[in-house]
Amino acid sequence: MRHADVEFAPFDPSTASDADYEAITELRARMHAVDRPGTPPLSLAATIELMTSDDGAAIGPRTFWTARDADGLLGFATVILPDRENTDLAMVFLEVGLDLRRRGIGTAFLRALLPSLQASGRPRILAANVTGGSDGEPFAEAMGLVCTIRGLLQTLEVESVDPALWDVTAPDGYRLYGWTDAAPEELIVSYAEARKAIADAPSQDLAWEETDWTPQRVRDEEAAFAAAGQDYRIVVAVHEDSGEVAGVTELVIRPGEPDHARQMDTAVRKEHRGHGLGRAIKAEMMRRLVADRPDLARVSTTTASDNVYMVGVNHSVGYVDARSLAYWETATDDLVARLGN
Repeated sequence: MRHADVEFAPFDPSTASDADYEAITELRARMHAVDRPGTPPLSLAATIELMTSDDGAAIGPRTFWTARDADGLLGFATVILPDRENTDLAMVFLEVGLDLRRRGIGTAFLRALLPSLQASGRPRILAANVTGGSDGEPFAEAMGLVCTIRGLLQTLEVESVDPALWDVTAPDGYRLYGWTDAAPEELIVSYAEARKAIADAPSQDLAWEETDWTPQRVRDEEAAFAAAGQDYRIVVAVHEDSGEVAGVTELVIRPGEPDHARQMDTAVRKEHRGHGLGRAIKAEMMRRLVADRPDLARVSTTTASDNVYMVGVNHSVGYVDARSLAYWETATDDLVARLGN
């Protein structure tokens, strides 16, 4: 295939046709069956929602790109530019059809993205959530990227888990409490402080700036989830003597995927560790979740591979290891030099 016959161009979700979205959904479904084992592909409705609606968990603005020839869609890319923390990064997600790989299309696609990446002024490029053992790893290596952190995707299939695993009581001196959408005003200050505890999670060689949580940042995030129509849920452990939030776990469900919940940060403040709070709050989350959402089929979460405590906590409430994944990165200037721009 001659790369001169391939058009690499920005994709505008607001002007896309139904046929465009159908092509993207079909392409990604075929790829994800191989590249993302254990994760069901997105439906057409979920694909449209993901690309046209604001995401409450978004860390910055997104742009989309397509690779096409006369026969149709060959590849798809997403670029995210974090706009509050990690503003030195451009995050790139690049996908090429299964039967078109090793023909130089991915390299040409990345080369086509470079001018916009350079214009963003980001000195680092990060490829996130590359599945271990997939075609993405040798491609990343060939492009000069270096793996900076390895992790696990863990999934919980609700029907296959014994609910008795969630019969976990709060440790002595603590109580469990949960809410949807917005934190109660009396807990907002200590809740924001507890969320900072995620900064202690293993990061291996990845330089990643965690969110500087304040009560206002919490309210901003809650408003973003609400505006996106997402079901946002929190469970915390409250220390009885002090009344402060000692541990927190959060989860979100998108409207387009009502049967799939995404478990996000779970953190316990350093002075409250060693009491089993992580397991207690995750078990409480599952009890509340299945009671409120009988349509729920699965929950997924990602964890650093060397975070043995959280990996074990997830196993204890019914998660299984679905696949390995990794983050790969390079300096923008190094990629420019390698690709000859």
